[in-house]
Amino acid sequence: MTNVLLVGVILLLALIGGHLVKFIRVPEVVGYFFVGLFLGPSFSEILTGDAITTLEFFSEIALGLILFSLGSVFEFDNLRRVGRQTVRLTLYLMAGCVVVVFVTLMVLNGNWKTALLLGVIAVEVSPIATILVLREVNSEGPLTDAVYNTVGLNNVGCLLAFGLATFAIRLAEGTGPGGDGSLAALLGHEMLLLIWSNAGAVALGIFLGYLLALWGRKIEEHGELLMLVLGMILIAVGGAHWLGVSSLIATMSLGATLINLAPEGKHLFDVLSKTDPPLYAVFFVLAGAHLQLSALLLIGLTGVGYTVARLIGKMAGSWYGATRLGYAPAVRNYLGLTLIAHAGVAIGLTLQIRTSFPELVDVVSTVILGSVLINEVAGPVLTKFAISRAGEVREEHPAAFETI
Repeated sequence: MTNVLLVGVILLLALIGGHLVKFIRVPEVVGYFFVGLFLGPSFSEILTGDAITTLEFFSEIALGLILFSLGSVFEFDNLRRVGRQTVRLTLYLMAGCVVVVFVTLMVLNGNWKTALLLGVIAVEVSPIATILVLREVNSEGPLTDAVYNTVGLNNVGCLLAFGLATFAIRLAEGTGPGGDGSLAALLGHEMLLLIWSNAGAVALGIFLGYLLALWGRKIEEHGELLMLVLGMILIAVGGAHWLGVSSLIATMSLGATLINLAPEGKHLFDVLSKTDPPLYAVFFVLAGAHLQLSALLLIGLTGVGYTVARLIGKMAGSWYGATRLGYAPAVRNYLGLTLIAHAGVAIGLTLQIRTSFPELVDVVSTVILGSVLINEVAGPVLTKFAISRAGEVREEHPAAFETI
């Protein structure tokens, strides 16, 4: 089957799957995920490993789009209103998750390196799955605001924490980049990598965002605006990979720069949001096809402990943080449940572990792949449940994708 035919089949089956799951009041993204499982190696093998790899660029584009949209949360007016509070709440969320997962895995596994790496990866939240559920139910209220404000920071925090975790492990092993055991060489090399990965990504996003804001003021036609925005997002993603910096932070910085520099920035976000549903559908179908049900059989006690501890850690961190910071009861009781979806960034960090710590990758990858399989289904369901319990569902759209 040709790749063009595959994309057509994926889109049509995703449309059907998204509508079918509505009969059991499950978010559309779960339907997309199950379509991917059906098409992938676990069942029909219509999507082979080579085909999934070939179409992977769709996932990169979709992730770039949603992170670009999340950048709008960092509007200066919004930051002045909730910035410090949101950062503190995110730190509580991260701390609760890392601590509970780390302690649980130390009890079950006993390897502090594995426990630390899995603890920081557990912080990751699938922004696409989470935000699309909010769009689907057109939610509005304090819990919805808290989700939008924290989901992006959670992922930035995850990347920063992962960099610090790998730094700590290399420091404990005492091996510098050249294997000479020099502490100074190790510190210098790892700090430069950490700074470049994050600061370089921010610089790239700001530069492209400035160009986008400047150019966007001169364009009024809808189609040309769409070409401009999509082109800049793709350059941000591709440029980040080329430069060896975080594409997640680069695209988020691009969106943050645009919303603050261009008076018509919100209009550009609206233009983009009306065109992205097909890419998100392909993203989740490929995510489902990428995973195999056999991962559930291999997950073991460590994997079960990780999955349960991650849920408890997010709920405990959000409850304690929201209580201390005086958030509304809906945020205190339900925020943790909205941040369970687990996907692309977690898998990406696992691939980095394969290169950096090959002796740890078997346990880490098995746990992450099994947990992602569970949480990509459970996460959207729990998000919808939490939003409903908080009374913030306004209406369910037949097409779940409108503006962020």
